[in-house]
Amino acid sequence: MNIRKYFPAMQFSNVPNLLTTLSVMTGFISIALLLNNKLNWAFTSYAITILLDRLDGVVARRFGQSSPFGQQLDSLADVINFCLYPPLYVGLFYGFTMLWMLPFLLLYLVAGVWRLAYFNISGMEQVDQSVYFKGIPTTVCASWFLIIFALLQISKLDLDIQRMLLCLFFLFTAIFMVSAISYPKNGFVTKLLYVLVPGSVLLVWLVQR
Repeated sequence: MNIRKYFPAMQFSNVPNLLTTLSVMTGFISIALLLNNKLNWAFTSYAITILLDRLDGVVARRFGQSSPFGQQLDSLADVINFCLYPPLYVGLFYGFTMLWMLPFLLLYLVAGVWRLAYFNISGMEQVDQSVYFKGIPTTVCASWFLIIFALLQISKLDLDIQRMLLCLFFLFTAIFMVSAISYPKNGFVTKLLYVLVPGSVLLVWLVQR
């Protein structure tokens, strides 16, 4: 049976698109783990989500499997994983009853969606031999969210102070995402995240074991 005849989307089955799909699954698993008070595993699953987002592009370019479908799939996955999940994390963990937080959560969500839509039509800019994003990528903002959220969980700060700090984080990252800031694709900050993201997950495991 020709599966692609009956399920035409399957013609785009390849490794990078599979990795993107897995990132959506691990992101959802992370939320499920958070709801079940498995904070350590939730952090680990979300870190894997961020890693998979990085890998799908690398694999697509390495094996020449980039495609318009893959770009759309990646963008949709980013909306879920890096625009929706960070504010959802905060809402679920600290409670949606704190209505004063809602504008900050919504601002981050909307800014992230607009950031991705703008990227889809503008792409990246090249200056000399360097490639830059216009505005801070959603993946980077989500990575810093994981780091800060992890640090707050091991801190002794009052919950209200934690909420305020996270709302300030959402406010500033929302502004940076839709700003004209040039962000180098493979700059020092991005490379630093390769250490800080797993480091923050490890720190949570060590403190909360």
